[in-house]
Amino acid sequence: MLVTKQLNELENRCLTTPISFVKKTYLSKTIRERLDDETLSMVLTQVLTKSIALSGMKEKTDQLTMSEIMRMFMMAYAHLTPEEIYKAFELERMRMYESKTEHYQLFDTGYAAEILQKYEAWKLELKQKHNITRESVITIQNQLPAVSESQKTEIMNQAIERLFEEYKSNQAFLPPFSHVFQELVERGVIPYPNEKSSPKLKEWYSEKRRSAQELVEKEIQNEILNPDRVQSKAVLHQILAQVQQSEHEKIELKLQQIILEGVFQKRINENKSIEDWLK
Repeated sequence: MLVTKQLNELENRCLTTPISFVKKTYLSKTIRERLDDETLSMVLTQVLTKSIALSGMKEKTDQLTMSEIMRMFMMAYAHLTPEEIYKAFELERMRMYESKTEHYQLFDTGYAAEILQKYEAWKLELKQKHNITRESVITIQNQLPAVSESQKTEIMNQAIERLFEEYKSNQAFLPPFSHVFQELVERGVIPYPNEKSSPKLKEWYSEKRRSAQELVEKEIQNEILNPDRVQSKAVLHQILAQVQQSEHEKIELKLQQIILEGVFQKRINENKSIEDWLK
């Protein structure tokens, strides 16, 4: 749950312009600075797993190779942030580098290292072209007023209201929605199982997770058969295999979607507002 949330937040931080992204690297902790973080390894593993799945490689990356790539992240590229690791492979997929990296259908250490080297060259070029320095970024950041707790609460209140109204109007909502789910869990609106939870709640979540997994499997299978699909069959089959082993983030996102829809629909059926959800 925590790792999925962190990965979603990491991906959201990458949704920005190239210049803004490079500036933000000065405000984030590097891998070296996060070595004491217990979730770092799991987050980087998720980043690597997703990058492999989206790469379209035909050959499956074995566990030994993945461990070696992870070791490279921790040693040779510890000066980068986890966001930069994700961004490096994203830029390759989007053909943002001058040339495509040869991979011979295998996502191995050499391939990963070449992409990270290309990322560092891409980053350096942007920094030089736009005169981006640590000093200039930190100075500007220090001049910005801090967001108060009340402002943060109001922002989340607005996000909850927007998503609820979207569902109320369309009987559906578009991503992102994970931040709303997490916030409603923290506010006690949506119960989430832990060690002290009742067996009934744990079983209910298990049933919902099984339903989510089945729905995701069907969606991917339909996409494989779709002649206008965006991703290659190889990538989709790799994602499907992970889903069937209950190892893909799509299951968690689908679970959150199902629960949010259920909570929203219950309020609509009861003809109640969501004022009591808002702080």
